[in-house]
Amino acid sequence: MLNNKRRSIFFKKYLFIFILILLWLNLGESKIIAKEFYSLHDINLVQQDIIILDELTLQEMVYVSPDQSTFIFRNITSQLEQLKIGDILWFYAEVKQDFGFLRQIANIQRNKAGGQGVIIYTIPWQENHPPVITSLMVQPSTLVVGQQADLICYAADEDQDRLYYNWFNSEGIIIGTGAYVQWIAPYQSGNYLITCEVSDARGEKATKSIQILVVEKLPLLSEKEKLLIRKFGWGDGRRAIRWPEGRVAVYDGTNFSKMQEVLDEWNKVMEGKVVFYLSHNPQSPVKITYNYELSKKNLCTHIDTHWRNYQLYAAEIQINPDSQRCGFPGNLYAAYLHCFSGVAGFNVWQGTIVELEDWQHFTQISEIIQEMIKALYRIPPGYDLYYEE
Repeated sequence: MLNNKRRSIFFKKYLFIFILILLWLNLGESKIIAKEFYSLHDINLVQQDIIILDELTLQEMVYVSPDQSTFIFRNITSQLEQLKIGDILWFYAEVKQDFGFLRQIANIQRNKAGGQGVIIYTIPWQENHPPVITSLMVQPSTLVVGQQADLICYAADEDQDRLYYNWFNSEGIIIGTGAYVQWIAPYQSGNYLITCEVSDARGEKATKSIQILVVEKLPLLSEKEKLLIRKFGWGDGRRAIRWPEGRVAVYDGTNFSKMQEVLDEWNKVMEGKVVFYLSHNPQSPVKITYNYELSKKNLCTHIDTHWRNYQLYAAEIQINPDSQRCGFPGNLYAAYLHCFSGVAGFNVWQGTIVELEDWQHFTQISEIIQEMIKALYRIPPGYDLYYEE
């Protein structure tokens, strides 16, 4: 049994050397031909750690395939011993002294028994793009001491690399791993910073932080703010009705060119409590469509909202496509911006403070609407607006 094992090792060892010599004798010492050239000065542009073959290793190179996918070395050098799969190699090119090309190691075959022969299989190096964190959400963003919050980190990678998540907190306790974790607030009020770090398999990173307010009890509203919500909020004026915190998809069937700008302006007002984003799904909670029947009713727009348990869960905006008749042909942006106030939670039908002539021309959300919406999203859905704090 032992002799058979020794014969097997002996056979593999010399078969490897035989193939190596055969390639060397038949093909000779091939010269490196570079397809993609990089100056030594450009190496800094490549974000990975690049390994430049040393002189001793280059002297051991006996064969390079025409497509630069296979490299054969006569003997193992200390540098070849340290190379591993995934390393980025810089190979000198013959065209110019300070030029070469980059390859990434896909596999390595070493004949360690005799210290002779190394075959490296490579693929073209491709630039790695760092991951991007699109948003970092916390629900709720204002907590009572000791309360638990849900944290979600939305990230993407252009190269479709696998992503790894690390969470850092100033105080409190983080529970879980990955893109979705929980955070238990400390038993002391204050502002606390939570940071999510996302990295890909090649070590590129992106970070984003969010601040969470921890209070002894729910934040107070001024009498003016309560009055604004009672007057201009949806419902009977007794309890607050609003979206639950998180992301809300918006489907724009009218394909308005500045719809993203409209959402950006409203997201600023929501201050991260709710984030509206464009979606291609017609079944999104918020839908914007044309309605030709509005001309018969002499209406420019129409808004419907739906809620349950004091939480908005759907809204529809209908736009009269006959903009000339509605009097806003030169400022559709104002019409969309104004209509979306109803989606956010401001009852536009009660909005007598904003006359038609005014909103036809404005390009920003009015201060009183901003004040009401910001107050609305500082309190939870169902908050009693007559409660004495």
